[in-house]
Amino acid sequence: MKFRNLLLIALAAVMALSTLTACGGGKTDSTATTAGTSATTQAPKEEETAIPRYDYMDAEVAPDVTIDRADYTNLTLTIPDTYRVDDDDVQAYIQNIRFQYRTAVNGTTMVKDKPLAMGDDAYIYYQGFIDGVAFDGGSNWDDEAPHTLGLGSGSFIEGFEEGLVGVVPNTTSRSNPAEIKVTFPETAAEELAGKEAIFKVVVEYAVQYTMAEYNRDFVEKTLKYTPKKEFYAGDAALLDEFEEYVYDYLVGQMQTNIENAKVDALWNHLTAKAECRNLPKTEVDYYFNAYKSEVEYYYDYYKSSGGDAFLKTYPDLGTFAVVYFTLQKGANWETEVTKMAELMVQRDMITHAIAEMEGLETVTEEEFNEQVKYWVDYYYGYMTEADIIKNMGETFLTEAAFGTKLDTWLMNQVTFTYEDGTPLVSNTDNEAETETSEG
Repeated sequence: MKFRNLLLIALAAVMALSTLTACGGGKTDSTATTAGTSATTQAPKEEETAIPRYDYMDAEVAPDVTIDRADYTNLTLTIPDTYRVDDDDVQAYIQNIRFQYRTAVNGTTMVKDKPLAMGDDAYIYYQGFIDGVAFDGGSNWDDEAPHTLGLGSGSFIEGFEEGLVGVVPNTTSRSNPAEIKVTFPETAAEELAGKEAIFKVVVEYAVQYTMAEYNRDFVEKTLKYTPKKEFYAGDAALLDEFEEYVYDYLVGQMQTNIENAKVDALWNHLTAKAECRNLPKTEVDYYFNAYKSEVEYYYDYYKSSGGDAFLKTYPDLGTFAVVYFTLQKGANWETEVTKMAELMVQRDMITHAIAEMEGLETVTEEEFNEQVKYWVDYYYGYMTEADIIKNMGETFLTEAAFGTKLDTWLMNQVTFTYEDGTPLVSNTDNEAETETSEG
């Protein structure tokens, strides 16, 4: 399962489970499904009517889509270098582990006259600027209490925590803040990606901690790492082996991010190259309502669990939706979500148009059954095969099976590289290389 389920799979889980736990009276909408989404809908009330769906499998989509075959076959696309694991990532990971095993120096004593060190908790106010202008989400300047930042936790943008090391709290003030220069990664939000920022920081005080020492005892006794050999020429050799282990682990963890980046690269390319006409309004409405149901569900959930504190920050659904969908402050969330819905419909149309042109718009019984099995495994312990077919409907499962096949076909048309032209190395490839080098 690739981009058919990436965007709304969480909604599918929420809605399908709510269908299972719904009490009385409701009926399951067996047609609320489509290629391009994994969303199911909550069981509608008796008086409600489900939004009718557009039957892509029965329609001729290609006349409404203009795309050249050269724009979806034999492609070479790039993903950012930030999806590559390097030694800096390994060292940052080890530093974070050391932070987790830090020990307090003098309890919770507030220290104001000593330089900050890695491991300390710094109580700070900060305000970020890009080209001299404060940016949204980059400040706690007006908060009632300072933010607690553990130096070495890796919770702030790279370079921020390191920039605070050596700062003496009582030398900073609002009229004389410390200044920290950082650069946002390319994977940050569009308005921040790749941009240099300067943070003005006031350190109210610190609570001192000592980072765990990185040595053989820490790796073997504290972290319970099992060495591969019985004898090492020195401790450094074992630490090198441990760092190779961490590297392999991080590469494995990165795979999901890489797959998502590949999907983004492909669809950014396809939607830029294709022209879609006559978008089915019922499909746009369907996606809009799916997104709306999602944000309403989570708003109600957090409102009931967060109480007054939550409502103080998010007094209405619109305020919450802007943050939930990571929109620009002040954006009209319904307008932006409509654009998201239209983009999903365009993806559906492009996929079906390509399938029609390539003679791939069929779903075998085996492919259908594989799709059912996927969802049975996904809802393991909650839904049987019969439950899946009843709650999701044959239309959805057929479309999802079709989508899975086309996703695989499209991805096989692409060679992915990093920005410098280096081919992507999968975790499996990396393990093979490691085994070869060891042999």
